Amino acid sequence: MLPILRRPYRSDRTAGMHWRSALIFGAFVFLFLSVFRPFGLTGWRGNVWLLALGYGATTTLVMLLLNVVVPVLMPQWFDEERWTVGREIGWVLVNLASIGAANLVYSHLAGIGGLGWWDLLRFEGYTLLVGIFPVSLGVLWNEYRLARRYQNSSAAMNTGIGTHQHQAASPVRVVIPSETAQEDLELGLDELLFLRSDGNYVEVHHLEQGRPVRTVLRCSLKRAEEALAAHPSLLRCHKRHLVNLDRVRHVSGNAQGYHLFLEAEVDPVPVSRSLNDQLPELLAARP
Repeated sequence: MLPILRRPYRSDRTAGMHWRSALIFGAFVFLFLSVFRPFGLTGWRGNVWLLALGYGATTTLVMLLLNVVVPVLMPQWFDEERWTVGREIGWVLVNLASIGAANLVYSHLAGIGGLGWWDLLRFEGYTLLVGIFPVSLGVLWNEYRLARRYQNSSAAMNTGIGTHQHQAASPVRVVIPSETAQEDLELGLDELLFLRSDGNYVEVHHLEQGRPVRTVLRCSLKRAEEALAAHPSLLRCHKRHLVNLDRVRHVSGNAQGYHLFLEAEVDPVPVSRSLNDQLPELLAARP
């Protein structure tokens, strides 16, 4: 089970998607409680629809807080490159538990129950029973579906990559700028592997005498991209990465999308999903 939980998982949903999810889930809670009236609501003497609306609104507000506000405050925790199936399921559990606790407080304010430990356990139990199994199965199915799709597509691309022969060393030289001109990095185009953004710095992964090395420059990836714009083999393939397509030797796929493996022993480079349809053509166009 642990290997499954460690599998990469997509987490780059936009704020707009979180708003829609929160509203849809809140509406579901409202309609479910209004129509079926479980958990003793059939004996409620007041307006059940109004009471259910409060539960739905509470659910929506909690989901917005957790999925729109918290990721802004904790961006590293929600970094997609570190996101896994286990984290996704765990975060769903946090959402469900928080919804249960918030609805307990709402119930108390509405005069339905108390705030004791037994009340908390009861609300958490109800919430988890309603949501945990379908949500977990949904996450696992989505991971399987996406991973299979990208794996099949990457296998087709690798067939073409296998016939690509790297050209002889090119005399073309490139310069990657830094904020201090004396620290500008000049190297051969064929020696450049990829660039990775790290805050106000950029990591340049390149070759020296055939061995991979990493040089850190104080420079934004956008500025480096502009300086290298004349070379079509250098592609901004991800928000944090720029890669030399001529050095790609293998493509893999998982639920997060494609990853490029270069001929040197360096980290795989992720590919933005906006380039999914273009990637086979870009790799095939290499000389």
